[in-house]
Amino acid sequence: MKNIFSFIIIAVLLLSYSCSDVLDEQPRSEITPEFFSTKQGIEKGLSSVYSQLRWIYGPAGMMYLAVGGTDEATYGDNKDGYGLDLDAYNINSGNGGLPTVWNNTFPAINTCNAIIEKGSEAGVDAALIAEAKFFRAFNYFLLVTTFGDAPLDLGSGELMFNTTPSRLSSRNSVEDVYTKTILPDLEAAVSELPATPRVTSATNKIAAQHFLAKAYLTYAWWLERNGKTDPNGKTTAEYFQLAYDVAINAIKTPAPFGLQATFWDVNVASNDYNSEILFCADHTSTDYVYDESTSNSWGANASDNLKSNRSNFVMASDFELAVNGNKFIYRQAVQDLGRPWRLLVPTHEVFTKTFPAVDREIDTRFNGTFVTVFRSNYQGREAYNGTILTGMNNINILDGDTVFYFPATDVDKNKLLLESTGKFGYYSNKAYGVWTPSMITRHNYPSVWKFGPYRDDHLPDGALKNDASSRPFPIAKLSETYLIAAEAAVKGANTQAGYSARDLVNVIRKRAGMPNNGGAMVTATPAIITIDYILMERSRELYAENLRWYDLTRTGKLEEYAKTYTMCEAYSFEAKSYTRPIEKKHYLRPIPAGQFDNLDNSDEEKTNYQNPGY
Repeated sequence: MKNIFSFIIIAVLLLSYSCSDVLDEQPRSEITPEFFSTKQGIEKGLSSVYSQLRWIYGPAGMMYLAVGGTDEATYGDNKDGYGLDLDAYNINSGNGGLPTVWNNTFPAINTCNAIIEKGSEAGVDAALIAEAKFFRAFNYFLLVTTFGDAPLDLGSGELMFNTTPSRLSSRNSVEDVYTKTILPDLEAAVSELPATPRVTSATNKIAAQHFLAKAYLTYAWWLERNGKTDPNGKTTAEYFQLAYDVAINAIKTPAPFGLQATFWDVNVASNDYNSEILFCADHTSTDYVYDESTSNSWGANASDNLKSNRSNFVMASDFELAVNGNKFIYRQAVQDLGRPWRLLVPTHEVFTKTFPAVDREIDTRFNGTFVTVFRSNYQGREAYNGTILTGMNNINILDGDTVFYFPATDVDKNKLLLESTGKFGYYSNKAYGVWTPSMITRHNYPSVWKFGPYRDDHLPDGALKNDASSRPFPIAKLSETYLIAAEAAVKGANTQAGYSARDLVNVIRKRAGMPNNGGAMVTATPAIITIDYILMERSRELYAENLRWYDLTRTGKLEEYAKTYTMCEAYSFEAKSYTRPIEKKHYLRPIPAGQFDNLDNSDEEKTNYQNPGY
C-alpha cells in the first residue's frame, strides 16, 4: 500500500552518535535501500526509529486515543471533532486520531527489518541490532493492542525489509504477530541488550524485560478473553507465569535503574531522565530543528508540526479567568502553569474514586499529579504597573496568593457563594475562587501537573509561554514493572517469597506515602489484591500516561470502568451523568480510512481487512 508500505525513500530526522551521553541529532532528508549496507547507515536508520516515537508520545492524538473516553478523562470544552467522537465512542475509520498509531509504526518497523536483515553484514554490533529487535516488537505490540491483527508482510515477505511499493496487504492474526515477532524479538532483546543504555534514553535490557513481561501478560489476557489457541502450544497460565518471572527478574536486578525516593521526584521537571524512567520519547530544548518542532508549537509550520510534545497543553485548565474583574494569573513556562488548551478533563470519578479525599491525607500521588492551587503571578510581569489588584470580597491578592482552589471534598459546598457569571464559587471572607469535586467543569478543573513545562524563561507572559514541552515523555517506568508482576500474580502466577501481589503493590504504595508515613499506606492496602485494585493503583501511579484504554481493554474492563462518568458543562455547577455507548467492537480501533484509499485488494478483501463492527 503506497501510503503505508512504500519505504524506498523514508523522510526522517536522524540522530547521530557522539561522545556525549545523549543522542546527538543530525538532519538527513532521505534513506535509500543502499543506505543500510553501511555501518553508518544502519546506525542512522536506528536513530530514525527513536525519532519516530515523537509522532506517538507527546502529541494530543495519542492522549485522545488512550486517555480520553476512559474513567481517567473526558473531553474538555476546547475539544476538537475527532477527540469528541473518540470520547463518545462514535468512532469510524475516518477518525483523525487513528493514524497516530497506524501510520507511525510501519515506517519504524520497516527500518528495523532492514537493520535486523542487513546489520551483521554491515559490521554492526549485535547490541545495536538488538535495539532494532526491541523496536520492531514494541511497534507491533502497539499495533496489536490498538487494532488487533496486523500485517507482517510489508511487501517483500514476512518480517523482510520492503524495497518494493505494494498496494496489496493482508493482516496476520494477533497470535501470529505475538509468536512470530513480538515475543521472540523481545526475548532476543533481553538476552542481547546491555542493562546500562549506551546513551541517555536509549533502550536497554531492563526496558526489554519490562515490555516482554507486559507482552506475555497482555497475550495471556488476549487468549483467555477471546478463547484463542496459542500456536506455540502454551497455556494462558504459562504466559501469566512468564510475565511474572520476567518482571521479577527486572525488579530484583534493575541496575542502573531504580525507584525514586518519592512520587514527586519521578515527575518533577528538574529531575527528567531519572532512574525510574526505563524508556521515553526524547526531546531537546536546544534546537527546534533537531526537536522537529516550531518555536511556539503553533507557528507557520504548525500543520506539519505533529511531533511536538503537547502533553503539557492537553489537560491544562483555564487558570486565566478573571476574579472580581481582574486577571491575576498569566501563562508561564513553569510546571504549574502553561498553555490552557482544555482538550481533556478528568472526570468527577477521578476525584471521588481514583483519588478519594480520605486517601489524599496519606497518599502523595494526587498532589504529585495535579495542580489544585493556582497562585497569582501578575506582579512578576514586565508590564506590571504597581497596582495592587483585589479578588472576591475586595480582598487584595498579592504575588503568590491563592486565586483558584480545588478542595478535596464537597463538605463546605453549601457555604459557597456562586460568582455571578457562574464560573466558580467563593467564600464570604476569602479572595479566591473555589470548585469542589462536584463542581468541576469541562472548563475548570485541576490541571495535570506531571507533564508541565520547564523552561529557562519563567517570566509571566514571557516568550516561551505557549511553547510545547521540551521534556521527554515517559513510555515505561520501573514502578509499572512492579504492577505488571502484581497483575500476573493476581492471575495465578506462582509467586516468590516477598514478591506476592500485595508485597509488590506495597512497595509502590509505601513510596507514595506522605513523608515518614509510608506505613499508613501499607496498612491501608487490602489483604487480597484483585484486578480491580491493580487497575486503580495503575491509574493512581500512571495517570494520563497513555495507558488507560489499553489497561481496560487488556483486562476486559472497558465497559465497567468507562461506560458512565460525571461532569459539569462549562460555566455550570449542575453535575450530570453521561453514558458512553461502548460495545464489544470498541476493544479494538478501526483501521484508518486512509489505509484503504490506496489498496488494490478486492472489495471483499477490503471488507475483511477492517475490524468487525466498523
